[in-house]
Amino acid sequence: MQYSIALDLGTSSMRSILYDENGKSACAFGHEYHAEFPRPSWVEQSPESWKRAAADVLFRTASFIKDRGLAACGIAVTSQRYSLIPADKEGKPLCNAIMWQDKRTIAECDGLIREYGLEHLYRLTGLRANPYFVLPKILWLKANENGIYRAMRKALGVQDYVVYCLTGEYVTDYTQAGRTMLMNIEKFQWEEDLLRIAGVSAGTLPRLLPPGSVAGKLTHEFAALTGLPEGLPVAVSGGDQQNAAVALGVTAPGMAEANTGTGSFVVSYAGKPVFDASCRVLVQASAIAGKWVMEAGIFNTGSIYRWFKEQYCQDLADRPKPYAVMDDEAVKSGPGARGVVMLPHFEGSAAPYWNPMAKGLFFNLSLGTTRGDMNRAILEGIAMEISDCLELIEELTGTITAVNVAGGMVKSDLFCRIQAGFYNRPVIRYKNSEASSLGACMVSAAALGMHPGLDAAFRAMGAGVEMSFQPHTKDTGVYQKLRAAKKKLYRALSGGGVYEEFMGG
Repeated sequence: MQYSIALDLGTSSMRSILYDENGKSACAFGHEYHAEFPRPSWVEQSPESWKRAAADVLFRTASFIKDRGLAACGIAVTSQRYSLIPADKEGKPLCNAIMWQDKRTIAECDGLIREYGLEHLYRLTGLRANPYFVLPKILWLKANENGIYRAMRKALGVQDYVVYCLTGEYVTDYTQAGRTMLMNIEKFQWEEDLLRIAGVSAGTLPRLLPPGSVAGKLTHEFAALTGLPEGLPVAVSGGDQQNAAVALGVTAPGMAEANTGTGSFVVSYAGKPVFDASCRVLVQASAIAGKWVMEAGIFNTGSIYRWFKEQYCQDLADRPKPYAVMDDEAVKSGPGARGVVMLPHFEGSAAPYWNPMAKGLFFNLSLGTTRGDMNRAILEGIAMEISDCLELIEELTGTITAVNVAGGMVKSDLFCRIQAGFYNRPVIRYKNSEASSLGACMVSAAALGMHPGLDAAFRAMGAGVEMSFQPHTKDTGVYQKLRAAKKKLYRALSGGGVYEEFMGG
């Protein structure tokens, strides 16, 4: 039996999962970490936290492998998508990573739109000029931290940095490069005009590889840290959401996946780049080399439920399954959360509104509101936002007949039922909800010698369906009214200039 290690670099934690050639997980180890919030709308993280986490989870995986007399054919790395780590020529970070959720670059984004045009940049990169991405972060460094900007010899993402730690190689793949605003989305090449705007050379950026390629071999240093063999192949499998789409079979028209972890991402198949006239839906490189996906993302979803647990459910801290208790409380509230509505814009809005100044909100609270109502409002607010994103994608790619779901939050039956009600179509949960890590091993299976190609890997390793959740007419009616009210609420806040009044507060 052959095994490969999926190293999944999430926003809130890193996981190492050992998969066999049939897609069965033999072991899984996790390491949590936290971002830092030095100023309002700033989100940073120490790169050292990822190096420590990788060493920890790979050490525990290596111990498991050794104790059972097994062997791994390689490591498949998948990751949250591009944040910015400015580094010197030796790959040493010059400061904390500026995370993908960070909003300090609003002025730089406005400047890019004024000078080059939103649609021009979108057609070139598949992205909006938004703080989400890397080009405005580089411009912010140039304007505000010029010493770091001038010292920067490497501009790395989280995956790139960890792969460098593992192998000593500066490489990235198309799916990660597609989040920088520096890659031509149709050619899969660094775009000279955009490099000029950023004031960097192609040599500052990692070497581009198709997803599923071997990046290098495990160094002597990291082999000593972990107990894995020196020279073990390390592959770049690509972005977590693109890998999840592969694992969930989103490889043909009519299928979409909604992956809800720290944030939520709706991904659908696209045989070719399809551009939205209003630039609301992103065109991204697929984890299938040379193909594309359509994507609409939401910054904060699962992170809001985690925040609510930590801040307002501290009495559940010692319970073995605190989220299950929270769900039980939410069930008692019922569809519509007794009128409480939550807008999940805690760190701004990506799709569908693309408003970096938007903020989170619980609306319609009363003295009769319970914690269960607020729990329920969080789950419904997340599902409403995902539903809006599905609607956008359908306008471009045609009818979506079912939604495959993955991520930590979909372990909740309640959340899956709520999703089915809002989407008014079946929601399908697979046996392995860790679709990103499974997809990573599928995408890199050929490069690591586990299977001859992706099709063979999918047939052998694909997770079966665990449960299908069907929409109920009564719930769907409540939810459609709630969606309409939520849109009015957002328009009132945005159109009334409320967010601008509180910006920076």
